[in-house]
Amino acid sequence: MNMNIPSLCKGIAVGVVTGAAVYAVTNATKSNKRMVKSNAMKAVRSVSSMLEGLGCMFS
Repeated sequence: MNMNIPSLCKGIAVGVVTGAAVYAVTNATKSNKRMVKSNAMKAVRSVSSMLEGLGCMFS
């Protein structure tokens, strides 16, 4: 059985990030939830722009 190590690492990383995000949202107080959501959106935008930049580099 051949395993694709980069895909496996990506899957593990996505699982860890998702678990951390769910943990942060469920344990945040009501006043902190707004800040958590705002920071999460900033992180998503940063990652998407980074991936877009990488895509432009390889095109």
